[in-house]
Amino acid sequence: MEHSFKKFLQEIPDLPKGKNSSVHFSPARFIKAEEQAVMLPAKIENIIRFTIEFLSMLGMRPSYCLRMDTANYKIDYKEIQINSGVKDERDIVWMKFTQDGYLGVVATSNDVNFNMPDKKEQYNIKKHGKWAYNTSGIIIHHLNKKWNDTFVLIFPLINIPQGLERGDIERGIGNYLISKGVPILDFYSHNY
Repeated sequence: MEHSFKKFLQEIPDLPKGKNSSVHFSPARFIKAEEQAVMLPAKIENIIRFTIEFLSMLGMRPSYCLRMDTANYKIDYKEIQINSGVKDERDIVWMKFTQDGYLGVVATSNDVNFNMPDKKEQYNIKKHGKWAYNTSGIIIHHLNKKWNDTFVLIFPLINIPQGLERGDIERGIGNYLISKGVPILDFYSHNY
């Protein structure tokens, strides 16, 4: 791995910590989302190209993107694992978008969802001791946007370099996209 790309694997300097990292206790992530939402959304083909470029820089080849239809198809993580050759079905980075084309979040694991509250009063609801709505869904609602629930981009993490974990790769991809000028509405998510 080239030294110049190690910086993308580090958490970003202004990362909110403690209660400031939560949409339930601080406006910090809403403020950053509002800043991102005034930028023009990046073209999906550029996001794919930048992501594959970053994975290639890490020596993770073959690097490719699956555009999964989610409108009529439930994601079969086991099938992705078998077909791509990843070691664990959670060894994927996925991206979902808003209906107006913004990259909403860069995430990892086998938990793609379009969870989002219908109104602000639902932001702090808990079910079974856990928040009912995830941070990215709350941020998208706060911005008066909606998820494009017809597809997600999935990048199988093949041959994760020794010493790195899927969360490191998730962080690196998100930070690399930011360095390329790609707005991410849930800007900090890939750093936690």
